[in-house]
Amino acid sequence: MPPAKSTSPEEVNNDLIISYLTLRNLIGLCGMLLPLILAAITSRSGSDALVEPSLSDYYYTNTGEIFVVILSMLAVFLFTYQGYGREKVWSFIAGLGAMGVAFFPTEAPFSARTAFSIHTPRRGDQIPQFFGLIEWHFVFAALFFIAAAIVAIVYFPRLKPGESETRDDGKLSQKGIRNRVYRISGWVMLACVVGIALYFGIRSSEQPFKGFPVIFVLETIAVEAFGIAWITKGQTLWPDGKSHFFKVLESAKPNGRM
Repeated sequence: MPPAKSTSPEEVNNDLIISYLTLRNLIGLCGMLLPLILAAITSRSGSDALVEPSLSDYYYTNTGEIFVVILSMLAVFLFTYQGYGREKVWSFIAGLGAMGVAFFPTEAPFSARTAFSIHTPRRGDQIPQFFGLIEWHFVFAALFFIAAAIVAIVYFPRLKPGESETRDDGKLSQKGIRNRVYRISGWVMLACVVGIALYFGIRSSEQPFKGFPVIFVLETIAVEAFGIAWITKGQTLWPDGKSHFFKVLESAKPNGRM
């Protein structure tokens, strides 16, 4: 029997790093793909709008189970993610927000497409409320985006010993570029949360942007910003060296060949 192949500490450490980067990319991809999948495969007739008024309304369409599954996967990935220090706390809170959005639905829209759903439409008086003021669904959604924004703005840009945001020639290093992406993504998420809150505030008295899916657009921008931050943290965009995406493809080839 040939001797067992030993694994060096360097190889073990490298495998752990690759797995960690993969988890970050999975978190980002869940967010980025959610609105695209829902908009692409939801059943609709010729008279229906191109998209639902919000991502949450897809819960009551034929893709409602996909909505729940993707958000649940995202929550599990965030629960599993072990960031540095308080980063893992905020990631866990974001996971709670994602899970809450999935399992505390919003009020059902008045749409014939709810007939395609496996979920029973709920009226406003059947929706769990936060102290009778606002749907728990909205509380969890805000919690998710705010926690995710804090991770992107505060924790992702932190520098390791010896790291710098600029190179010797004064230009941004790869880390500097990534830090800009993190901060922009985080502030975009917060801006979208504020925009949604303002829209709900003025919608009670007026009907601005009639027929335009304001909430869907803002939510989509926010989850895309979330996804970009995480796949950037996963060394797929603006990496140090080769993109993690291509490293994964190469590792999937047997003996390094197709």
